[in-house]
Amino acid sequence: MISGYIAAVVTPFSNGKIDIESFEKYLSFLADSKISGVVVCGSTGESLSLSMEEKVELIKSAHRIIGGKIKLFAGVIDAATHNCLELIKKTEEVVDGFLCICPFYIKPSPSQIYEHFKAISDATKRDIILYNNPGRVGTSIDFATLKKLSSQKNIVAVKECTSDLSVFSTWRTAVKEDFAFLSGNDDTAAAALSMGAVGVISVTANVAPNLCCTMLSAFEQNNLERFGVIRDALEPLHKLLFTEPSPGPVKYALSKLGLIKDELRMPLSPISGALRTKIDKAMHDLNLETV
Repeated sequence: MISGYIAAVVTPFSNGKIDIESFEKYLSFLADSKISGVVVCGSTGESLSLSMEEKVELIKSAHRIIGGKIKLFAGVIDAATHNCLELIKKTEEVVDGFLCICPFYIKPSPSQIYEHFKAISDATKRDIILYNNPGRVGTSIDFATLKKLSSQKNIVAVKECTSDLSVFSTWRTAVKEDFAFLSGNDDTAAAALSMGAVGVISVTANVAPNLCCTMLSAFEQNNLERFGVIRDALEPLHKLLFTEPSPGPVKYALSKLGLIKDELRMPLSPISGALRTKIDKAMHDLNLETV
């Protein structure tokens, strides 16, 4: 079962181009931490601003850099099924699985969502993590569709970004036993764990991978006092990393660690000076000023 903290990684740029040198330093830092995996070319990786060629380059570079130390998942962030299938075909030999979002903007029906994900499932033997984020895409994978999709052999998990945390208990108990529910929201991850989530696909884990994993370990060991202390300590950083459009805040934090340059592709832009000051303080309070 897929579990643990998985970092939704950013894409480093330098003068408008992918910065592979920084990507290597950054991914090596994560691979040497306690996290269980990374997602490359997800929404935090500014996937919508990347060409197909850039995505393939990043995913294959990640495979080389990580060297099997942790799991590698490729983000499949596209509204057109044929584009999703093309990326899968070009990268499936080097990944452990794919994180596939519900088609966005077009608001497909439940039957169309099912057929989209079934086509993806049929196209690869790799693990598929469904990505349900209605606030971003404009539609949602409903329970009946999720239950039907979970019967596919290689659809093994869902990244759930919902304000209704009850799905982590009510939906989880109605699907196959080895199907994993993963939180996609750092600010409610602790609550999702208590409702039955077995892991988190996280932005905060880019900056504080070991602290996030220590919190999860404390929960799993029933050390609720330690769990609560770390949960509360991380909360300000969770909030700050989404105060302005992501991944601007986390890219700034990673630049503070000396891992990447603070550069984004338009329409995104670097964060405000006021937010920089707040992130500086939060990182200082968590002893995250050096790697």
